[in-house]
Amino acid sequence: MRGVLLGLSLVSVLFSACDSKTSQGSTADGDAGAAGEAAAEAGAGGAADAAGAAGAGETAGTAGTAGAAGSAGSDASSSCVPAGQGQIELVVTDLPATVAARVIVSGERDQLASESTTLSDLPGGPYTVSAKRVYDANPLVRTAYDAQLTNPAFCLEDGGTETVTVSYSKVVSSNQLWTIGGSSSAPLLGFAASTLTDSGSPAATAMVNLPVGTSMAFDQDGNLWAAGATVAEPTVARYASAWLSGVGVARADFAFDLAIDCVPAIKAVALDESGNVWLSACDKRVLRIDRPDATPGANEEPVDIAANVTLSGFSEQNEDLAFDSAGNLWLAAGGQVLRFDRARLGSDDADPPDLVLDVTTEDATPQALAANFLAFDLAGNLWASDFDGNAVFEIVKTDLDNAGTNTVVANVRVTVDVQAVISRPAFDDEGSLWLSLAAGKFGKLSAEQLAVSSSAAAPTTPAFVISSSDVGYADGMAFFPAASGLPLASAQP
Repeated sequence: MRGVLLGLSLVSVLFSACDSKTSQGSTADGDAGAAGEAAAEAGAGGAADAAGAAGAGETAGTAGTAGAAGSAGSDASSSCVPAGQGQIELVVTDLPATVAARVIVSGERDQLASESTTLSDLPGGPYTVSAKRVYDANPLVRTAYDAQLTNPAFCLEDGGTETVTVSYSKVVSSNQLWTIGGSSSAPLLGFAASTLTDSGSPAATAMVNLPVGTSMAFDQDGNLWAAGATVAEPTVARYASAWLSGVGVARADFAFDLAIDCVPAIKAVALDESGNVWLSACDKRVLRIDRPDATPGANEEPVDIAANVTLSGFSEQNEDLAFDSAGNLWLAAGGQVLRFDRARLGSDDADPPDLVLDVTTEDATPQALAANFLAFDLAGNLWASDFDGNAVFEIVKTDLDNAGTNTVVANVRVTVDVQAVISRPAFDDEGSLWLSLAAGKFGKLSAEQLAVSSSAAAPTTPAFVISSSDVGYADGMAFFPAASGLPLASAQP
């Protein structure tokens, strides 16, 4: 099933220890190949078939060329004698005029470039060129662009000119709010930022056919990790960003089966700062799968694995999970909020959590609030969804530093309409919180609304309400990229 994504199977692009946002030509090629193949599979006419064949073919070809160029560059470096002067022509393409490139020229004289330019009077000798991921300035969720380079390594000769083309392309999953809850033929939905500027009834920008369950998380590169929808699907799988355009049937390039006998097997998925995958599982367990170091697409079938770490110190069934900026693990379980300190996350652990929080309202007669889903804001405060109470509430950062069992008062509780079915919310770049509402609807609580408590007697009407016929119930919302500063693996600079 995964062999078709061999164009995306360069370890240096997807899972190397190198900067994942530095492109030497492979990331864009992989996306182009996968997207082209998806278009061909969708049967979108002869042109699409040709695009698919060309995409897949060019990916392998370009990857080979890049490898050859790298080897040639290495050989050239060892035999390249600095002498004289030359020039480098940088040609930057396919970026909006408002977005600056980030091109790094390394060699006898290091240079940075933000647009097409001619670098003249450079000392001769060995040079390499790379390009960083760049972004637009959308206030809701940014568009990310990765680069493909030609001629990334060379020997600049006296009087010579070397031309390097830096071609940028959009990271497919970026500039969108993603939610689970579409139709059976397209369970995953993406809504572009341009459709979310006011209340309305937009169609989904991307409708993706993949067997995703009720939880998902994006990694740093924009690939999606998701729990399987049924026991017939892999326990957890990764889908490359290129497959999330909604063209063709998305295919996993990593898929893992774990021996879990209860159902639903997985209640939540999260990634830590190292890219390890954490699963909130049934039978009161949290499981860690170490970040894969194999080549994506190397296996045709899901791989049977055992969890690398198991946490089992729960008295109630654990639900959602999230990481804070210090790398501590937070969970919702039995309505309580739990913390497992980072130092305990490296090995199996059956001891109780380091912190257990019961949360109440600030009323004269305090009411218990139940945490079902979790999301941190930029200030480090923890927000939780109360499914039965139709509310979201804030636990301030200072209340998260305690140990043992504590009862704290929610700083803010925002209640919405009784028909809302609230799942995991997501913060946008402006600090607004997006959450599921009634069937076919999701909405935005502005930063101003999040500062004022409300009750069931006088609920808050979200600043924006999106009503879309493509949405069933908008479960598990996520932006890619996540806002800079959020403690999420998908957060970008």
